[in-house]
Amino acid sequence: MTDLVIIGSGPSALSAAIYAARDGLSVQVFEKAAFGGIATTSDLIENYPGFNDGISGLELSKKMRIQAEKFGAKFDYGEVLAFENKEDFVELNIEGDNFIAKTVLIATGNSYRTLGLPREEEFFGRGVHTCATCDGPFYAGKDLIAVGGGNSAITEALFLSRFSKVKLLVRGEISAQEVLQKRLFEAVEEGKIEVFLKAEIQEFLFEKTDLGEKIVGARVLQKFEDGEKVFEIPTAAIFEFIGLLPNSNFAKNSGVEVNSRGEIIVDESFQTNLPRIYASGDILENVQKQIVVAASTGAQAAIKISDFIHSQK
Repeated sequence: MTDLVIIGSGPSALSAAIYAARDGLSVQVFEKAAFGGIATTSDLIENYPGFNDGISGLELSKKMRIQAEKFGAKFDYGEVLAFENKEDFVELNIEGDNFIAKTVLIATGNSYRTLGLPREEEFFGRGVHTCATCDGPFYAGKDLIAVGGGNSAITEALFLSRFSKVKLLVRGEISAQEVLQKRLFEAVEEGKIEVFLKAEIQEFLFEKTDLGEKIVGARVLQKFEDGEKVFEIPTAAIFEFIGLLPNSNFAKNSGVEVNSRGEIIVDESFQTNLPRIYASGDILENVQKQIVVAASTGAQAAIKISDFIHSQK
């Protein structure tokens, strides 16, 4: 029987895998999509300790996985649909197959929030995107729209501005860190980015081609102190960076307690309301959404899990 199953493969999951495997636990990591989680979409991470020139999210994830595998952690693809505590072990449903473990760590993080506009889902990946580093280069030299005003939005807009002119739509005011705002204003002065405050997309604009429809712009509503105006912005694609949604539905449906935002509630040992079920990383209630914090909670959870496993022997 495996000592620990880790669900997810972002920085928190990888950190937990390193700590647990190094302490002698048998560790199995399951990931349903891409190893490394959404951290791999970051072109440059400047505030993770030990990399004075910064490091890409993809490269950091690779290094962490290699380190975990060195200590014996195993990785596999598979979506955990549900799990059930059986008192002495946990039974997991992984795409219809059963898997048994002594403990489980939920480190599934978040997914990107979308605008919720008509036909948005239909054009996701072909005109609507949430990852500048993944999809931005395909639109080099074309005008683009970026949506959002937080750290991620500014970081991604700056990346897009390396090869395209960007219209940045901020629903309210910019809330990013000061260092990012400074870089944003520099890009504005250089003519690479144009910022529209208190602006939001009302609808996407389409054009029919021989290959089908494509997004060619957006109708935007912008508010001012003395009124508002509606106008159209031509664009080859729209990049949305408007927040995150916890990937916790499968856990909630299995009996794990979550708050009104879908974040998982844990105690000081990172254990959920269910015995043998732990959680760490961005999916936790009221945790700072920073890679170093996610990695820290993964390490702390792994230490607590290891203590529990060794106490049972």
